[in-house]
Amino acid sequence: MLVDGAKLVTTFKKVKQIQEQMHQYCIAPDRAKLSVQDLQRVIEGMYDLKIEMREVAFEGLFVRGIVERYPGRARILIRKNQEEDWLRYTAVKELCQVAITEKEDWSVEGTLTLENLLDEARLDKVADDKDRRQPPRPTQSEKFAEVAAIELMYPFIYRDADLGAIAATKTTHRAVAVHFAAPEFVIGWALSARHHAMASEFWKTGTLK
Repeated sequence: MLVDGAKLVTTFKKVKQIQEQMHQYCIAPDRAKLSVQDLQRVIEGMYDLKIEMREVAFEGLFVRGIVERYPGRARILIRKNQEEDWLRYTAVKELCQVAITEKEDWSVEGTLTLENLLDEARLDKVADDKDRRQPPRPTQSEKFAEVAAIELMYPFIYRDADLGAIAATKTTHRAVAVHFAAPEFVIGWALSARHHAMASEFWKTGTLK
């Protein structure tokens, strides 16, 4: 997927702000298992929103969670028939959706957004503002929320050491996933060459090219 480079930088900056707020106001912010409750409280405070989150029963192969936006509040619905690590990831991703999206990113066409996401299965490169091939903003915002969730659940500061340990067969993606209480795909995505290079550029320089 081609994405808006400026919006991608903004996404990383918002992750950084959220992490700073959690370190300032939360108990034990450095624990490996991200507290979804603390994250919710921090985002509510940062954006002056009331967020309601609940698990509900609904069928869906690809839809794990939904955000409903209202003036001054948001409701997050999470499909409850999921494994615990996926419940956590879905909650974090939908909270990130609340935090990073602007009104122009909102969509009432959920089916169309899902179809676009299935067509644009990966984040290929950053596109400039003149690139007409970028997907619609709601579709891009879904990918930005996924990036933000990965950065929060598996902080960048641990990745270089984990890459070395995995290369030396001292640990595995699965073991790292269990340690951070995240789905294994989160670790795989974060440590992929493409994403790690992109994340390294931001966390080490504050910018992305």
